Amino acid sequence: MEGQINILKDLQQVIQKAFTNFKKCPKDRLTVEYIQTRLELLENDWSSFKNTKSQLYGRFKLEDIGQKVVDIYDTTEDTYISCKCLMKSTYSVREPLPQDSGCSNNSSKQSNSFVKLPKTTIPTFSGKYSEWTSFHDLFISLVHNNASLDNVQKLHYLKSHLTGEAEQLIRHTPITDANYRECWSQLEKRYANKKYLTSCILKRLFGQKRLHVESANSLKELLDTTSDCLNALKNLKIDVSTWDVIVIHIVTFKLDNETRKQWELSVSNDSSNELPTFEQFRIFIESRFRALECIEPRKAVAHQINNSSHVLSSKAMLATRSSNIRCEFCSELHKLCFCKQFAKQSIENRREFVAKNKICFNCLGGNHTVYDCKKQNVCRVCKKRHHSLLHPNREPNAENKGQDSTVKSTIDNASSSNSDNQIVTCLSTGKVLKPRQVLLATALIKAESKIGEFQTIRALLDQGSQACFITEATVQFLRLKKIPVRGHVSGLGDNKSTIANYMVNLIIKSTVDLDFQLQINAYVLSKITSYLPERSVNTSSLDWIDINGLCLADPYFKTPNKIDILLGADAYCCIMKEGVVKSPSGTLIAQNTTLGWILSGVVSSSNESSKHHTRNLSMHCTQFNEDNILKKFWEIEEQVSTRKLLNPEEQKCEEFYMKTTKRDDTGRYIVRLPFRDEDPACKAGSSREIAETDSNR
Repeated sequence: MEGQINILKDLQQVIQKAFTNFKKCPKDRLTVEYIQTRLELLENDWSSFKNTKSQLYGRFKLEDIGQKVVDIYDTTEDTYISCKCLMKSTYSVREPLPQDSGCSNNSSKQSNSFVKLPKTTIPTFSGKYSEWTSFHDLFISLVHNNASLDNVQKLHYLKSHLTGEAEQLIRHTPITDANYRECWSQLEKRYANKKYLTSCILKRLFGQKRLHVESANSLKELLDTTSDCLNALKNLKIDVSTWDVIVIHIVTFKLDNETRKQWELSVSNDSSNELPTFEQFRIFIESRFRALECIEPRKAVAHQINNSSHVLSSKAMLATRSSNIRCEFCSELHKLCFCKQFAKQSIENRREFVAKNKICFNCLGGNHTVYDCKKQNVCRVCKKRHHSLLHPNREPNAENKGQDSTVKSTIDNASSSNSDNQIVTCLSTGKVLKPRQVLLATALIKAESKIGEFQTIRALLDQGSQACFITEATVQFLRLKKIPVRGHVSGLGDNKSTIANYMVNLIIKSTVDLDFQLQINAYVLSKITSYLPERSVNTSSLDWIDINGLCLADPYFKTPNKIDILLGADAYCCIMKEGVVKSPSGTLIAQNTTLGWILSGVVSSSNESSKHHTRNLSMHCTQFNEDNILKKFWEIEEQVSTRKLLNPEEQKCEEFYMKTTKRDDTGRYIVRLPFRDEDPACKAGSSREIAETDSNR
């Protein structure tokens, strides 16, 4: 029995290796003959595997065999199905078209042989009802009604094009011939909700924004959205042929005043008493925005000139206003924070002068108090909410020299930096005299764009980072929505920090494991690091990778290239798998992940001509703490509280609201009414008589 189990394991490894090698095979090698040969070998290996399993079950009892053989069979079957589907799909693309006997057909085919049509792809369905109709029709046309595919292949295609809620619905259903019909009927039953789809389309049609200014782009968007909604209703078998009057009436109220006026004038010129059709309305809007496209560039130039003059006048007004600012301490034309005479005073005298003249403790402005100050400046010494010139000297043995230097630094540089609450990562560089090169773990991943397409980007895996980061260029490329945040990026030794102002949510997928996807939050930075690796890697010492048949996460790790995204520890823990392979020298390791095998360690560069040379050293170190902005808003040092004193009834009412006020699941607040008495008379239902009695008084 052990010998036959070993045969099963060996055949399992052969099929797995065939699948891995076929995925790594270059395109120029994937000919029709090569794919046919691969399919024959795969079928032979699978037949040997099934025969060995049948012999094993025929000679031994089920309780003697155990669960181990069942697991081997299930894993090998999934690998076989995936490999065969991949080979068949590649074969269908490479298979030559049959030659026709007619001369005219041959001549036309030769003349059009250089034309290569784009490949039709099925969009990924995530469970959104608005995406179901297009996904349903494409899948029915390309896969469901394709007679050359069996149900196993159809179910494999179906699972590979589902994400999110839709993928969870059939995630645990095995890939078998009988389960395809069941899975497809489950999806149709869940998402073919005609009533809900109609409601969403009508909400989009009637919920369009009203135009306040005539604009070509706005008119285009209004017309395109209206036409798209009407076509979507037609696809749901809804007759909209008699809706022209209603649609025109609703859409005309969305137009700006001038366009609506022109539309009414064009309709009134018609001598016939017929109602306008939507086709007439569409032609009018098209001619309108075409005319505006020719006029708007001139308007934009005039608007730019007006804005420039407005900016100049605003600057002149600001200069006039700033020239009238007088110092409260010396009455000269400057602000109090730049007054040298005020800076020479002791801290006690400064604080006393500010409090006596009711000047803001935070910005030293004379027109408001610290409670109304909108500036986010904090003390450069203690990071609290007061001006650095007013920082109290709590050290009894502090010398005046230290105070003077602080004051001088404050006057020279009035802008204060807020460096507590660090959030992310840093990169430091320096020169090192060593010929060795350290390789960092990189991977090619697919990121979902705003329109739902997945684009390939390059990622750096950093286990020492507590957050993920993405470059501004990648965010613009994927057209992701940026969420405003506030955080400081720092690293080793709390060195120079960078501010992260935005964060994005995105979904990433593996280029190797098609079933794996991960949703992450990434902070947006202008640049993450320099090109990695810093120079080309010598491939003579990397033969052990091909020997072990490793499917690399970044096949181009040897060539320097930019980093688009950094995956921190929160994503790192989700992609790691079992498996580590070391190089013969022990200086480079390969780790198995859902993205493929990643490489890290010391390698030799391809241009080691000298014994010693300088190079850049990259260091990644992160720390993540949440911003405590609310604390900074309300933290005011040594300010007298102006809390209102409450009488016993008011205090009782305050305590009543604190105990009874709560918030429900929809976000609405639930507030109970306070009564002076514990059992008021109005609770008995006689509130009308009580109200009439009180009004008569």
